Amino acid sequence: MTTPSEGTPPGASRPSAATQPMFADLATKLQAALGEGYAVETQLGAGGFAVVFLVRDLNLKRKLAVKVLSPDLISSKTVMERFRREAETVAQLSHPHIVPLHFIGQKDDMLYLAMECVDGGSLADRIQREHRLPHDDVIRYMREVAMALDHAHRRGVIHRDIKPHNVLLDRDTGRALVTDFGIARTAEGTSLTASGMMVGTPAYLSPEQVTGNPTDHRADIYALGVMGFEMLTGEPPFTGPTPTAVLMKRLAEAPPRVGKLRPDTPQILQDVIEGCLAHNPDERYQSAGDVARTLGAQTPISGGHVTSQVTVKRRARSRRRLIMAVAGAAVVIAVAIAAWQMFQSGVRRRAADSGRIPAGMVVVPAGTYTIGVNGGRPWDGPAHQVTLDSFAIDRTEVTVGAYRRYVEATGTPAPWPAGAMPDSMLPVTGVLWSEANGYCAWRNRGGRLPTEQEWEAAARGIEGRRFPWGNEMLNGAANIGREDGAILPVGSFPLGATPQGVRDLIGNVWEWTSSSAAAYPGGSAPPGADRLLAIRGGAFDLPVGVASASFRGGMPPSAQRLDLVRTGFRCVVGAAAIAATP
Repeated sequence: MTTPSEGTPPGASRPSAATQPMFADLATKLQAALGEGYAVETQLGAGGFAVVFLVRDLNLKRKLAVKVLSPDLISSKTVMERFRREAETVAQLSHPHIVPLHFIGQKDDMLYLAMECVDGGSLADRIQREHRLPHDDVIRYMREVAMALDHAHRRGVIHRDIKPHNVLLDRDTGRALVTDFGIARTAEGTSLTASGMMVGTPAYLSPEQVTGNPTDHRADIYALGVMGFEMLTGEPPFTGPTPTAVLMKRLAEAPPRVGKLRPDTPQILQDVIEGCLAHNPDERYQSAGDVARTLGAQTPISGGHVTSQVTVKRRARSRRRLIMAVAGAAVVIAVAIAAWQMFQSGVRRRAADSGRIPAGMVVVPAGTYTIGVNGGRPWDGPAHQVTLDSFAIDRTEVTVGAYRRYVEATGTPAPWPAGAMPDSMLPVTGVLWSEANGYCAWRNRGGRLPTEQEWEAAARGIEGRRFPWGNEMLNGAANIGREDGAILPVGSFPLGATPQGVRDLIGNVWEWTSSSAAAYPGGSAPPGADRLLAIRGGAFDLPVGVASASFRGGMPPSAQRLDLVRTGFRCVVGAAAIAATP
């Protein structure tokens, strides 16, 4: 559930639903669905999947927070099913520290659920105000959230997005209540997210979530440790200029010690946080109940974790090994980057001699390239070679700012709502395939969308050669997505580039190509793939292990904007057009 204060600065008055043009119609529809016994009063917030309204129950004289499926996702059956699943998940849970669900309803194409309105704000609000919380409050909040998680885990429900925004505080009692089980799944694996998809908020993801490895309830315990660290120090253990930098730090570094940043922290609290933040899930607390019990709660003992000297020494050895590994990796990466820069300079110099390179593009020389992989998904293989003429390809995806100039010059419909243009440096999404082709031809003589083979050749490196650090590793981690769900600006990760200097090919947004998504020779594809166009690169919500240079997707050429919220494009210009450029 979106917190009541989400989107509203502390102390500011909340706008009424009627003053929010974007959701006024939705508020009216909700009022009609609920009937005369309820009054829709205020919009409390909006997230990636839903809009939350304050509703007054006129009969029982109580306030409700009613979550309505976001109107731009109504047409998605998958999202509607996920929304229903959230209701079913929360309905299983009855605990003093979990926000209770009152009812769920549906009218026509509108789906909504009503929960208790917790009016004390969120834990995130309090951390923002006070920066560092008193030790007793940190212990109490961690204990209460751990008790709620233990209740959920014992019923087979894993939250997967524990963070201060999803912990609400009761104004009268100060009691902490966990909310927003919107991306929860059962221990048996029932979930509506795609296989391998990374879900959650970057700052609170466990290492196994970042790498795309199998996860269980111990990911929630890791996030609880991050939250405890943040309550004590004012910020999470891993920070950086971009979510990508944060994720990379989590994989490469041990978390700082709370005692060094806040020396007055009681030892028991330091031990609990360290026990939650262990990189290896087997070295963490094995149950949230054990965390709560250590902090003074009366819960059943799992026997799965003891904060012993043996465990502390094992973590110390792991920390030393990790520091040595990071130092060695830094030397390898520095040498590799220097070699890459020299190689790239030579490629550009030779390309410049053959003709005028369009601004913002780099040239991929003619040659034989390896496309596809063996041993992966049947749709992605088999590996085979293709011979390509030289071509120039955009260094980054087409941005919102660049596409706006095309919209203004040609009258093409903008893919964003009126008056709501995204940041000009973000990759433009929601562009129809025909519009993407039109833009490329308008911008450059001979401009067009790349073929699938050209795209993969640019992503994998000249003549199929791979640098020792792994092109997929760099690109795949390049643009995971901000905490608010927005796509990162292009070129935001300095190492996220191929040897040719093409950036953001993998892991930012899907990209249109001009090729059919049919099976490769000797391979197989899902039914109907031959009627789709290949999209490549994966979006920000795919983990490093899934999004790669060879990972294939498909989209019908008639796909509409609502289906393309994670799909962008870049342009190419062929060798003949480059040579003919005056």
